[in-house]
Amino acid sequence: MGLVFHTNHMNKRFVRRVFENTLININDYPYHFIKEWDIHIWPLSETNTQFFEHIRTTSGQKINPNMPSGVTGLYRMDLYLHDSSNAFKERENSDRIMHEICHARLINTPHFVTGVHRNVNKRFTTTFWYWNRFKYTKFTLSIIDIRKYL
Repeated sequence: MGLVFHTNHMNKRFVRRVFENTLININDYPYHFIKEWDIHIWPLSETNTQFFEHIRTTSGQKINPNMPSGVTGLYRMDLYLHDSSNAFKERENSDRIMHEICHARLINTPHFVTGVHRNVNKRFTTTFWYWNRFKYTKFTLSIIDIRKYL
């Protein structure tokens, strides 16, 4: 189990650092989580649009298949992300990764969906460094505050 990448151009170190920092900051152990969960990282081109056909955003629109998305089940997470190391795409990817981790941490609780979706605007930030091609880059990650539900 663990992180399985089905992508070609994504900065895998960055994705791992997003997982680690999200989990550490919501008071979890990254090693145990990643070892326990089966996490697949897919390019956006692999998004199953039929799966999202019945789902609407909070404003009532259909899910955009050109935006990162994810599905979290019991010990299985599928993330559909931009297959790019572009800094703007990494920011979009990081938000989706963090969002699905929050769902995963609240699985088997009454707050599995509402604990994340009702707190989207209640966030805190953390910063970390990651290796980006030829240098270390500082990144600020915004995390939904689900700590009171854990």
